[in-house]
Amino acid sequence: MELSEKIQKLRKERGLTQEQFAEQLFVSRTAVSKWETGRGTPSMESLQMIAKLCGITLDDLLRAEEVITIAENENKENISRFASYIDAIFNIAAIIGLLLPLYKVEANSVFYSVPLYQFKGWLAFLYWVFPVAMAICGVVQIVINKSEREKLKQAMNIVGMILNMGAVFVLILSGQPYPAVMFFTLLMIKGFVMFVKKK
Repeated sequence: MELSEKIQKLRKERGLTQEQFAEQLFVSRTAVSKWETGRGTPSMESLQMIAKLCGITLDDLLRAEEVITIAENENKENISRFASYIDAIFNIAAIIGLLLPLYKVEANSVFYSVPLYQFKGWLAFLYWVFPVAMAICGVVQIVINKSEREKLKQAMNIVGMILNMGAVFVLILSGQPYPAVMFFTLLMIKGFVMFVKKK
C-alpha cells in the first residue's frame, strides 16, 4: 500500500475529515489533500505526528526506501528554502546602492562620487527604481518563502533577477561603473545561489 493510501486509510479509520486531521497535525487541509493524492509528501516531523496520533510506529507507516526518499526530498526542500532566503537578502541588499557614494557626478571638470540621494539629473529616477524594486521583491520573497505557492516564489526569483540585470544594463550604458560593479556582483552571487538551488 502506498503512503498516500495509508494516510487516507488512517484518517478515515479515526472518522476525521481532512480539515480535522490537518488541525491535529498543525498543517493546512491542502497539505493533507496533497499527501492523500500523492501530490506531496509529509515531512519527517509530520510523519512522526501522524504515527503518534494514530498509535502506530513509524516503521508501520513507512517502508525503508520511503524513509530515504522522504529524507532526501526534505533535505532538497530545506536547501531550496535557504537559497530563497539568500536570494531575498541579496535583493534587499540592493538598497545599499542608495547610500554608498558610488554615483559619478562632474563639477568644474572634476568627477566626484556621491550617494544616490545626492545625485541630480534625469537619470536619478531610473537609478532609484531598480534598488527600491529589488528590495520590495526581496521582502515579498521572505514573506512567501514558507508558503506552498511555488509558482509565485519562482516568479519573484525571476523578477529579482530581471531587475538586477536591468540595473546592470542601465548603469553600464549611462557610464556609472561603480554601482554597475556592485549590481553585477549581486547578480553573480544570486546566479550562484540559483544554480545551487537547482541542483
